[in-house]
Amino acid sequence: MEITPGLGIAEIGKILVDKNVISNAFYFDLYAKSSGLGSRFKPGNYIFSENMKYGEVVKILAEGPRKKKIYKIVIPEGFTVEQIAERLDKNTPINGGEFKRLALDIRGLGALNYYFLKDNQAGSLEGYLFPKTYSFLEEKTAEEVLRIMLDQFDEEIGKFDFGYAKEKGMSIHEIITIASLIEKEVSIPAEREVVAAVIYNRLKKGMSLQMCATVQYVLPERKQHLSNEDLKIDSPYNTYIYRGLPPGPICNPGLTSIRAALNPASVDYLYYVLTGSDGSHTFTNSYDEFIKAKKDAKNGQ
Repeated sequence: MEITPGLGIAEIGKILVDKNVISNAFYFDLYAKSSGLGSRFKPGNYIFSENMKYGEVVKILAEGPRKKKIYKIVIPEGFTVEQIAERLDKNTPINGGEFKRLALDIRGLGALNYYFLKDNQAGSLEGYLFPKTYSFLEEKTAEEVLRIMLDQFDEEIGKFDFGYAKEKGMSIHEIITIASLIEKEVSIPAEREVVAAVIYNRLKKGMSLQMCATVQYVLPERKQHLSNEDLKIDSPYNTYIYRGLPPGPICNPGLTSIRAALNPASVDYLYYVLTGSDGSHTFTNSYDEFIKAKKDAKNGQ
């Protein structure tokens, strides 16, 4: 907020109340005068938090505006908590290790009064750190940045109609988990709704999802190709050996993947194979055609 030259204590107090920095302009005026600092207020641009103590605000105004560095950080769709933590650690004063620890074990965060987390049994904020470009001041803590991202998710998720999810008896947590699978499995935007349909079709039939992206999530490092041993890793995130959805999202999906999870295509496909150099897939509801497409892709046909 800006304090322009010539403003009196009472006028400044009213502005601070309007901005929710303080709750009462009269008590602010009283404190500023009794402390002797009110006459030393300096004009300029200030950054305050909401619900500050009168003494803190008076002291800041008496010292004058300080230049504070603002960091801008881009979080792309599909980034995991670990990748976000690494980017923050490298490009901001935020401690990446602390950010990762809090995000992957929300017990250390205290109360999180977000309705969309009530069905989250994974104990992690993976999937709920909304991807976008963020700007924040240098003094922000890892926990404050996490809450900023959760607030953004709260704002974005309100744009969606969850009618399809309610019809299917699915929670927001399950929808975001499906969206994360789509985000990691799909390169071609037009295929998002189709892959969403494959997921729903396989779940309905009680088939294992068998998605490589879920195995990649539990590996120490991402691999170009998974080995047979990788597919045997005993983890609830391994959808080759555990049926149904993994316990939670495997990345933080963007709007288009969430939209696809809520609006799957009307197709009966059960399988897909990566066949195009551009990341496109061949889809089929026949296992024999799936095996053939797989062989053709392997042979470069």
